[in-house]
Amino acid sequence: MRTIPDSLLAVDIETASPNRSPEGSDFRETEYFELVAVGLGHQPAPDAPVETAVLFRDGGWNVEATADLLRRVDDWCRGREADGVLTHNGNRFDAIHLGGWAQRAVEHGTWPEATGRIDALFDRHVDLNPLAVDAYADRLESWRTTVALEDVCRWEGIHVAPTHYADYDIGPVGNHPAIDGATVTDVHIGAVLGEAYVAQLVEGRTDTREFAELERLLTDYTRADIEPLFRLARSFGD
Repeated sequence: MRTIPDSLLAVDIETASPNRSPEGSDFRETEYFELVAVGLGHQPAPDAPVETAVLFRDGGWNVEATADLLRRVDDWCRGREADGVLTHNGNRFDAIHLGGWAQRAVEHGTWPEATGRIDALFDRHVDLNPLAVDAYADRLESWRTTVALEDVCRWEGIHVAPTHYADYDIGPVGNHPAIDGATVTDVHIGAVLGEAYVAQLVEGRTDTREFAELERLLTDYTRADIEPLFRLARSFGD
């Protein structure tokens, strides 16, 4: 019988694919992805307020910048007591790639303790995706092993706030042909927004309105998925 711990952390990563675009089974291969931001949450008890944070990459696509972000994630999580860490589909994405980037940091000598620290974070991992698939098997095709967070939250009556492009002045990047809707998606971040953020950072354009608005958009989008993870976990726990 699965149980949901009372004290929980939550982790949700945002990535880009600046070198080559993944297809099919490539989504499990870390070489196709780079880390842009990490959404974090902490709820010490089921009825307690949820604390959230979004930590961003502070450099280009080098191992040093990745390791720096991993360290900050580890520091944030170690500073908060918890008996489990939540993800949605983390067994297929978040945990895999955080572990892959940690291994890269170890191999480059950038952070020798990286794999140990990331492994420790996920030692008590609660992936909500299998619980969602089990709970809503009657709504899914028999071959389905994943369900979108937005879908299961809607079925559970949990609101996930959309991030509307109209609320942000991100400049020309918002006109990229890959941005095919009025609200932000993880596909948009992976294909366009994540690379744009890092490019502006590296080029020293962090004092512009466009950069500030892009960071605000990415922060709001990433944070919007954190609190629903806790509500979904508590719903399944009940």
